Amino acid sequence: MARSSEFRLSLGESTKTVTPPAQKERRAAPRLPSLDLEPRSIAKALRATAGYKEVAILAPDIGKWQAWLPIATFSACMKTGAARWLDIWDNDHFDGFTDMQRCLSDCRVWFSDQGYAFWGSPQTKTGRINCYFQAPSSGNYLCNVQLQSYGGPAQVQCLIDDFNFGPLPFNGTISQPHTRTLSAGGHSFRVRQDSGSFFFVGITIWKV
Repeated sequence: MARSSEFRLSLGESTKTVTPPAQKERRAAPRLPSLDLEPRSIAKALRATAGYKEVAILAPDIGKWQAWLPIATFSACMKTGAARWLDIWDNDHFDGFTDMQRCLSDCRVWFSDQGYAFWGSPQTKTGRINCYFQAPSSGNYLCNVQLQSYGGPAQVQCLIDDFNFGPLPFNGTISQPHTRTLSAGGHSFRVRQDSGSFFFVGITIWKV
């Protein structure tokens, strides 16, 4: 029967039942690390990042975590400080695994990649996160993003405003600082999904 060009109510009969795949797809999601609010551990990750020595020459005090000033926090269940807007596009909710209620109660957001095609998943890699905040004054800032891959490696790209730091591959939990000199006023930290499935744990912003 030809498909109508407009919606039309009909009463047919479906005699073929739907047999879902093995329920392993809906097994419990892995436990997530809590959002890291400890500047000392973030400073350790900062010093281990490629390019740190060059940045430290330009900003000698950047690694002195004792003087860092917390500016903003973003996560699925809260915003603090100078955080204004948390925008999330193309994230995924799979009932019994990462449904909306569970994401909020666990304070996380899941971005799928491959799989779940039986249920109609488009299997896209278009997840986006935008964290808009107000820098209280001009100076050097650090934006630390926490992510956790699921089912293997993943890759994203992180930006501060229009500056792209390049591909960020990870397998498991990652806490990755990004540094930038910012003017006073509004700025955006953005995450773009390249490949793999991952959870967004949160972002903390510090004036350093």
